[in-house]
Amino acid sequence: MRQKVGLAIALAKDASALLLDEPLSGLDPQAANEFCVLLRKLADAGVAILMATHDLFRAKEIASRIGIMKNGRLLDNLAASDISSAQLERIYLDHMHDGTTTPGVPA
Repeated sequence: MRQKVGLAIALAKDASALLLDEPLSGLDPQAANEFCVLLRKLADAGVAILMATHDLFRAKEIASRIGIMKNGRLLDNLAASDISSAQLERIYLDHMHDGTTTPGVPA
């Protein structure tokens, strides 16, 4: 709810930039789709949007550029139009796999 209120305020103030942290978290599929349509319209209207998300497929769907970060470091900067969803997932997984295992989780 807090994210929706923040977005409403930004829209009311005609913000030129939005900083979003996991904005799709907790949304049902229809609400997430509607939110993404709104973000795409805002981006097309010139609003700069920086969104942190773990939802690779939605990122691919709405972003123009996708950055992959790990431990606070930008590891990759990709043009969303240059890669498929499957390629994005593979690139992400390759970056996240560092040869170590998590205790209690089979490798």
